[in-house]
Amino acid sequence: MPRAGSTDPERLLQRPVAAAALSLSGLALSAWGYVQNQDLAFFPGLALLFAGLRIAAARARRANAAARAFALHTALLFLIGVAGLEPWLRWQARREAERPITPAYSFEAAQRDPVAFRRWAEAYRKEWARTFPLYLRPDPRGVNPMVTIPGARFHFFDAPHQINSLGFRGPEIELAKGDHYRIVALGESTTFGATIAAGDRPWPEVLDERIAKELRCNKPVQVVNAGMPGWTLANQLARLNEDIWPLDPDLILSYHGYNGFPYLIHEIPEISVGHAPSAPDRPSRLLRGLEDAVRIRWFMRRYRAAQGVDQRILQADLHGTYYAELYRKLVFATRSMHVDLALATFNLAVTSDSPDEVVRFYELMFPDVRARILANRLHTRLVRETGAEYGLSVIDTSRELDGAWQDAFIDPMHLTQTGRDRLARNMLDGLRPLLRDRAGCVPVESASPSSP
Repeated sequence: MPRAGSTDPERLLQRPVAAAALSLSGLALSAWGYVQNQDLAFFPGLALLFAGLRIAAARARRANAAARAFALHTALLFLIGVAGLEPWLRWQARREAERPITPAYSFEAAQRDPVAFRRWAEAYRKEWARTFPLYLRPDPRGVNPMVTIPGARFHFFDAPHQINSLGFRGPEIELAKGDHYRIVALGESTTFGATIAAGDRPWPEVLDERIAKELRCNKPVQVVNAGMPGWTLANQLARLNEDIWPLDPDLILSYHGYNGFPYLIHEIPEISVGHAPSAPDRPSRLLRGLEDAVRIRWFMRRYRAAQGVDQRILQADLHGTYYAELYRKLVFATRSMHVDLALATFNLAVTSDSPDEVVRFYELMFPDVRARILANRLHTRLVRETGAEYGLSVIDTSRELDGAWQDAFIDPMHLTQTGRDRLARNMLDGLRPLLRDRAGCVPVESASPSSP
């Protein structure tokens, strides 16, 4: 018999305060470890929470509180499932990690091998994160958040990337253009080039080669790739004085779109849905999957409204949007420097005419893709209206490209090499009149033997 005043450990553990203390401390520790992605806090926290709930469940059963006992035992089974499934999930992840990763970015490829597609999608996301520090740094001038590192060399998957000494993607060029007719392509990562295979090339490089092969010009034409991942037209405008005008360009070729779509989306209340959600890395793959599902479900509740407003806002006045203001600034800037400007339409893997099952496939990675489809239609109209208002060259780049989800896109906006080749072809078709008038370019087959 224990002495008076002594405490029986078994009785102590049966007290409600002990169960509550263990449960709350375990819950707090596991929650902190989950949010901070700390295994050494998350799993011990689960153990404490399990112990506290186990004591509470035993007390509830002895007190004949059936409902409470059932709820607590259900919670215990859930904790056992979380802890028990984790080793299997991690073993599965290690097994999948040992398999070689091959690009499986298309709808059809994903249907054939969903596991390979999931692995590819995750590797693709991580490759962007891995390579950013290899060629980007904070802007020392404070003009833009990030700028390229001159002279950087790196690989994106198997594709070599080179940043020249002037900070542009591509081979070295002289700052002084000499006798060249110089085209500077402004854009986003879709211009910079999400090249993957060893022989892949950004579309400005393909355009440069096509001009050299297909046209005979009075002066050589040079295309400079000034695309930047993550940038918008606002970022490109901010760099004009420091980076672009010193190149003495003859033509600015603008291929903007996706990164600036929020300028259109968020100024139209009916489709103001914000960014698509994604859960960061967590110590539990099971709970992260549940968190992702909840985030996407909550997002889709707000996003559903965007699916029904398509026709009602396509005639909205775009003149007062921030995107329209940026395009006007680009027009005035180029005119002040006596530089020609050509605006190009943007392309997405899916359009309003795409099969709904394909759109739903892209929604798994980019849940706001329907709003982006709508924004692209608005952007196309904005580009055309801006071109008509200021007498600019407007290049329709959509032929065999906009909505070509079968073979032209890695994701909703980034192109395969097939897509980049088509984009370069469409760009050249739209530029032919300008190149004829400004650089004396004619098709090779129609050039006379005496032509330079």
